[in-house]
Amino acid sequence: MATLPEIPKGKELEECISAILQSGGYFIEKNIIEREEGTEVLELDVVATEYMTAEPVSSFVEVKSGDWGFKDLFKIRGWLDYLEYERGLFITDRPKDNPEYFREKAQKIGIELIQVPDWKHASSTLAETMTIVELSADDVIAWRFSYWIERRLLETLKKWKKRYHGDFKCYQVLDEYYFLINSRILFTDNIVERLYSLYEAYKQHPRLTARCGNEILGSSFEDDVDVLSADLFKKTYYSCEFNVIQISTFIEHRARLALLKCTVDYLIKRRKKEERTKRSFGLSYEEMLLHDLPASIKKGLDSLEAQPSFHRYPVFWQWYLWLFGGFILKDYQEGEYELLSVKSGVPVDDIPQALNAFQILFPTDGGWEIDLSPESDIRLLKMASVPFCGVGAFYRLLLHEAEEYKELVLPGRHTRDDLIKWNNLSAKLLEDDVA
Repeated sequence: MATLPEIPKGKELEECISAILQSGGYFIEKNIIEREEGTEVLELDVVATEYMTAEPVSSFVEVKSGDWGFKDLFKIRGWLDYLEYERGLFITDRPKDNPEYFREKAQKIGIELIQVPDWKHASSTLAETMTIVELSADDVIAWRFSYWIERRLLETLKKWKKRYHGDFKCYQVLDEYYFLINSRILFTDNIVERLYSLYEAYKQHPRLTARCGNEILGSSFEDDVDVLSADLFKKTYYSCEFNVIQISTFIEHRARLALLKCTVDYLIKRRKKEERTKRSFGLSYEEMLLHDLPASIKKGLDSLEAQPSFHRYPVFWQWYLWLFGGFILKDYQEGEYELLSVKSGVPVDDIPQALNAFQILFPTDGGWEIDLSPESDIRLLKMASVPFCGVGAFYRLLLHEAEEYKELVLPGRHTRDDLIKWNNLSAKLLEDDVA
C-alpha cells in the first residue's frame, strides 16, 4: 500500500480528523456541497453523527490547515444557524499564541475550538471533546487509506466525465447521482422527504453498474440490461482490472448506505414521535409520502425496526463496506464478528441480522452475500467495489500484525491470492495515475 503523509494538509487533514472520529464510533459524511443554480453556496468538511444514544446527534466539523481568524469562526456560526445544527467544531493545526482567549471567544458564539499543534496527539486531543470509544491507531491508518481510495475514485470519475463528455453518458450519470446522495439530499429539511427522495433516486437508477458496463462495451447506456457481461465481470473481479465498474459499484453501495441511514434516522424519529403523541385521523404530508413508497420498502421499515440493534446499522455498514471491504474471512469469522461488534456497537449475536439489512431494504435473488467456497474461504458482498476489498485486505494485515499475507492462516486454495489481488489494485490506484 502507498505511504500516508506524516503531516497531513488540506483534504488529507480533513481525512485524518474524519478517520479519528470514525474510529471512535461516529458515522461520517464528508465534502458535502450545496449548490444553487450551478453556484456553490457552501461546503461542509465533515458531519459526524453519534448513534450511541437513543437519538442521533450530529456535529458539523470544519477543519482548517494554515492561518485562520475570527472570520472563520463567525462563518461556522452562520452555517450552524442556516443548517439548524446544534453543535459546531473548528479544528486547526495552527494554534494562536493565546489559545485560551480564542477558545473562550469561540465558546461565546457556540463553537468548540480544538487546536492540534502536534498530530501525534490528535486522537487524544479530540477525545477530550468528542465521545470517542475503542480508538485504535491501526483503525485510524486504515480509515485514512479508505478515504484516500474514495477520493481517488471520485477524482478519476471527474476526469473521465470531462474527457469523454458527449461520448459516454455513464460518467455524467454517476457523478450526478453521487452528488445527489452525498450532498443535495442533506439539505432536504424533512426526514420523510429525504427518505422519499432517496428512494425515488434509487428507483430512477436501476442496474446502474450493468448499464455502465453495457456502454463501455459499445452499446447504449439506456439498454435494459440486468448483469455485466461475463468477460467484463471476469476482468473486474478475477483480473482486478481498474475500470468504471469499480466506481459504479462504490456509488451504488454508497446509495444503499445513504438509504439505510435515512431509514434508521426516520425510524428513530418515528419512535420518539409515537412516544410523545397520539396518532391523529387522516394522513399528514409525511404520511402521504410514505404511503407512496413501494410495499416492499414499507415492509422493510417495519422489519428493520423490529431488530433490537437497528439504530447502530449505519455505523456497522460503514465499517463493513469501507474498512472490512465488504467481506468476512471465514477462517477468522469469530474474531471478525467480535471486532465488528466492538466498532459498531452491534452485539455479536445480532451481526447476522445486521448483515441482512440490505436484503430487507433491497431484496435480491439469493441475498447480498456470496460464499466463494470452496475456491476461497471468503463471504463477499455482491458487486463489491474491489478497491475497498483491497482496503479490507490491508486492514487484515494490520489486525494480525502481519507484514505479508502468507503469515495469515488461510487454508482456502485461493483465499490468499484474492487478498493479494485486491490489495494490489488498491495500491496501484493510489500510486499511479490510472485515469
